[in-house]
Amino acid sequence: MKMESYIGRLMDLFPNSYINRLNELILYSSTNLYFGLDDVNSEQDIKYKLLEWCSRDTYKTQPFNNHEHNLYYQDTIRKRINYYLKTDFSREQMELIYQKLGNSINHDLTIKFVKSGYDMNVLKSEVKNDSKRNV
Repeated sequence: MKMESYIGRLMDLFPNSYINRLNELILYSSTNLYFGLDDVNSEQDIKYKLLEWCSRDTYKTQPFNNHEHNLYYQDTIRKRINYYLKTDFSREQMELIYQKLGNSINHDLTIKFVKSGYDMNVLKSEVKNDSKRNV
């Protein structure tokens, strides 16, 4: 598959998404959910970006004044990401994903996680390693 089809498949899941003049894929403009495309060269790169730059919006972001609207937004974003990745991450799992991978804090771990087939134990073992380092 060509890059355009991977990006197009993702854009199909996010109505009104677009690519701006800065080569950023704006998935949800009203909440500023986006990631840059300059370093995206494969479908794997899209998967990394979704986990690193969009996971926060699946459980924590509260862009609206209404709690129920925020929950609906978070659930919608999580469902769309899950659909694209062919996963079924829960809110709690996305919280761990964001804590360990969000904002590209540990890109090598993101790569390891995706290559493992999204094995949550990869991230959980990192939690154990973190606690050992803090002793």
